[in-house]
Amino acid sequence: MKKIILLSAVISNQIFSQNLYVSKEKGTTITFYSDAPLEKIEAKNYTAYPVFNHSTGEFQIRVPMQAFQFKNDLMKEHFNENYVESDKYPYCTFKGKLDSTYQFQDNKEVPVSMTGKMDLHGVTKEIKVKGTITKIGNELKFNSTFLLKPTDFNIKIPTMLTEKIAEEVKVTFNSTLIPYVKK
Repeated sequence: MKKIILLSAVISNQIFSQNLYVSKEKGTTITFYSDAPLEKIEAKNYTAYPVFNHSTGEFQIRVPMQAFQFKNDLMKEHFNENYVESDKYPYCTFKGKLDSTYQFQDNKEVPVSMTGKMDLHGVTKEIKVKGTITKIGNELKFNSTFLLKPTDFNIKIPTMLTEKIAEEVKVTFNSTLIPYVKK
């Protein structure tokens, strides 16, 4: 009986591991870009760690807000203190699921869409994201570009700064995921 339970646990772990993908080390980049009349603001984050379950299509990610890198420290300070209030809301999270079942073949870019809930600045909103997934060997490359409105997440832009911060911010997500291996 013990052998059957052990064998069952090993098989379950192998099946689970084969379907679960995680970010390669430093394999995820999230960029946001605000193109306003008086100023262009860009920041990058390399610390997010997405997880994707290939068998269910479920995807989730947690993004540390203080890890965004700006061209100067003052922009980073304003972003964290005045807009996203990262001391109070340290993470942006997204939990979603692919809208359909997709088959991924080597070196073939597949257009995908995903619907889920984004929690940013203490506000949870359902969003739909379109992008691509490309399978290269045992890796899955996720790419997506979408727009977010700061006001949808109660991020207040002072009237005097509306010429410096766009009403919609372009978010670009690029990630290379590899099969999860239990250590």
